Amino acid sequence: MKHDLFHIIHIIHLPPIDIPTNTNTGTQLAMLMRELIPHICHEISTMTSPKPTILITDLFGSLVMPIAEKFNMSKLVFFTSNAWNVALTLHTPTLDEVVEGEYTDQKECIQIPGCNPISPCDLFTPLLDRNDRLYHEYLQICEQIRKVDGIFVNTFHELEAKTIVALRSGKISKVPVYPIGPLIREAKKQSCEDENRDYVIDWLDKQEEESVIYVSLGSGYTMSHEQVKDMALGLELSGKKFVWSLTPPSTKAGDDHYLMAGENAESNGIAISQASVSSFPDEFYKIRSKGLVVMDWAPQLEILKHSSTGGFLSHCGWNSILECVSCGVPIVAWPLFADQMMNAEIIAKEIGIGVRLNVTQSANVVGSEEIAKTICKIMDKEDIEGCAMRKRVKELKHIAEKAWSQDGPSFCEMTNAFVRISQTLRHIGCD
Repeated sequence: MKHDLFHIIHIIHLPPIDIPTNTNTGTQLAMLMRELIPHICHEISTMTSPKPTILITDLFGSLVMPIAEKFNMSKLVFFTSNAWNVALTLHTPTLDEVVEGEYTDQKECIQIPGCNPISPCDLFTPLLDRNDRLYHEYLQICEQIRKVDGIFVNTFHELEAKTIVALRSGKISKVPVYPIGPLIREAKKQSCEDENRDYVIDWLDKQEEESVIYVSLGSGYTMSHEQVKDMALGLELSGKKFVWSLTPPSTKAGDDHYLMAGENAESNGIAISQASVSSFPDEFYKIRSKGLVVMDWAPQLEILKHSSTGGFLSHCGWNSILECVSCGVPIVAWPLFADQMMNAEIIAKEIGIGVRLNVTQSANVVGSEEIAKTICKIMDKEDIEGCAMRKRVKELKHIAEKAWSQDGPSFCEMTNAFVRISQTLRHIGCD
């Protein structure tokens, strides 16, 4: 099936676009999409057989939606984040009209009809400064998404039942929303060059069941020297064995490599003993014998699937959360930027499969004792709350497995979406 699919996929390479680098990642993405509009229009205008009838974009790609109107195409958006973020996106133009001042200065939580309220400090990054260009770019994105024909979102009903019901109530928006998750990448197939992958998996094979904590704050984030120090101390205090994926620290933490994550594939998967570690704090060296440290990249999905893995200390990117759910692994949440604070709230408060660390907002720092305590909570068999989390995430694992089975809920959502779109296209004579 997969081999046949590649024969019907036509990939078009658009020209590189020069955009200013002295602004944030979100603004750069918005500028890039806007500059690409004439190039995308040209490519679509040259297509004759078959003529495209549907345009599907992601969040920032929705800025090119006027193209769909020009070519009489149906408009769909695919949210790689959660349904709560979809609700916030659809409701933001209303918030822009009714909320005075900065959202972060509000004394009360941000209200969305039918959804859990959002703490102002947990809002999606573009909403944190209404004077920044990124906010105005995001507001335009929200306006475009409110006019689309449908929204695909990478979640499933049992994961965010309350929010999905709210999205379909008509009180937030009339746009149809289709939960089609969990969509995650398959584990990388083993090849003769996967020595580093083998090194990690072979080490896990020697550990006891659910005894290892996997630590990764994402390939696009660089930890500060202080963060690495506290993490090392926290891992030592927890007494748990670990697999820790990280890059050498800097004097200041940040997401400067967010768009370039994974580009330096030649350095991926290098064990710490094979790389330069001169920039690591002393505390880091003390714990190396108690776990495994991997530079830059680790086979995350394979680690989470392994029976020795009992928890994941994560930045709470939505894809990582879905991988945890699909593997039945509870989460220690250390959210950093973008939608990760909202994601952390979902897993801790709504779904009940993890614990959110108490993070010092000004510096994104967590104390070592807090790290150790939280790791033990989700992994210790004697902890009642931890046991409930482990039970719940394993229940969701089985539900997730059925979501994309024949006649499973996500399979049916996708089918119903395209049936509805096909009916619309026939109605306007574009079939």
